Amino acid sequence: MAANYKRSPFSIIEIMQFMTHNGLRLYKKKGSRQSIHKVAAYEKSMTEIPYRKGVVFVSPSKADLVEGKGYIVTSYESLQEKYQNLTHWTPNTYRGGTYYDFKRRVIKGHERENLKQINVIGLDIDTKELDLYALYLGCEELGLPRPNLLLETPRGFQVFFVLETPFYIHKKQDYKALRVAERLSENIRKALKNYAPVDTGCVPFGFYRIPREDNVLDFYDQPTNTSELLTWSKQYEETENRKFLRVVYNKSGSAIDQTSSDWYQELIRATQIERGHCSSSRNNALMTLALANYASERPFEEAYDELDQFNSNLYHPLKKSEFERTLKSAYSGKYKGVKRSYVEGLLELWTDGQAQFKGREGWYKFKKPREERDRSHYKEWEEDILAYLDTHTSPDTPFLEASLVSLAKTFGMSVSTLKEVCKQSTKLKKYTIGRGRGAVTKLASRSMLFRTMLMLRKNQIRQAQLTFSELLPVLKPFIVALPFPTLEAELLNYEVGILYQSGSSPPEKMTC
Repeated sequence: MAANYKRSPFSIIEIMQFMTHNGLRLYKKKGSRQSIHKVAAYEKSMTEIPYRKGVVFVSPSKADLVEGKGYIVTSYESLQEKYQNLTHWTPNTYRGGTYYDFKRRVIKGHERENLKQINVIGLDIDTKELDLYALYLGCEELGLPRPNLLLETPRGFQVFFVLETPFYIHKKQDYKALRVAERLSENIRKALKNYAPVDTGCVPFGFYRIPREDNVLDFYDQPTNTSELLTWSKQYEETENRKFLRVVYNKSGSAIDQTSSDWYQELIRATQIERGHCSSSRNNALMTLALANYASERPFEEAYDELDQFNSNLYHPLKKSEFERTLKSAYSGKYKGVKRSYVEGLLELWTDGQAQFKGREGWYKFKKPREERDRSHYKEWEEDILAYLDTHTSPDTPFLEASLVSLAKTFGMSVSTLKEVCKQSTKLKKYTIGRGRGAVTKLASRSMLFRTMLMLRKNQIRQAQLTFSELLPVLKPFIVALPFPTLEAELLNYEVGILYQSGSSPPEKMTC
């Protein structure tokens, strides 16, 4: 029997309460369906709270939202009554709201300056052609927490991190908390952009899809530690700022000559470059030109002669000591790449703007073609296996099943190589059932297993909806099963369950 994990039931309205940190009233102020005694007791308790509750804005459709139409909701009772007929909401609460046009329900007040508190960091993904497991794996690799909520939208997905301590926005503090939260959101989106097509240009604290029975794919009830997230953000920025770039070599093995580029030639002919311009002063210009020489593997003496002439041609040249210090710094090996933004700033300020920085920022070393190498890297073998699994497995049948020898032959590699690839891989899962010649190997990509898990959860939700609609026609909170404490545990439980359900013996070995 597969291991049993404890699950806790959560309704959709409880998910909303969790996301908004109970930032709304519990009951409607007027027209509540609760008993008079309950409402009276709640109103009495509200007088003891030193702060006012906030509001959220909701909209019944994307079309209405585009026209600015919606409603202002102040209580969870109202949300529970309306959410089935809503598509969008603001999980971050506002101080209040009103209407430009009450009859047409044109809402007013959802500006960033009116935010009361920021409860969640939301991410928008406008495509379904992506590997969702890669997003979760990216969080683990980056040191980010597991997302708390994953929603499916008509065009893609939305992901949310629920903050343990919200950012409270105050005008008296010049909206400092808001700026910090916006920077944090930007860093998270930029970091995860390498793992999934996250929209880095969306409004960070605006409208998002509202959780409903038909779109909740994953929910995790451990909020993100805000302090740890801010520490991560600071470290991420420091890492990004000090990233070293490597020298680019072309296919013949020689360094690409940056000094022959249009931007370099335009910049070295500029004579009016002055001091005092942030990121675009004469020091920055000299450093940029010197780094281009260093990356092009020009001898120090040649670079010195050419750049000394450049400095002498300036209307206000650098002192010799400053010139030599900058040039030696560029050739010290600490900096191994020209910063694109610096080049573009210098060109815009000191040239006619005709020349442009072309190519990728920095220099990257080209590998030899695969066929020219004696042995393919394990990472490339892994990519081959993943590509094969992607076309030969599905969420319904995520495992490829055969003998280890047969699988190795299918992938065009030796058995020892296949074993080593699986041992090193974080994206493959391999089980060997039985021993000797009768042993069977089951191989799957974690990405496909994750898709299978989400498919099963979605099917369970649909079945549960049908049961509720048949047995309880009156509106009742929908129950969503919590996932397991970690993604790893959830995948493991699912995989072991599949193996046992197949009627086979318990796996003798578990690798990868």
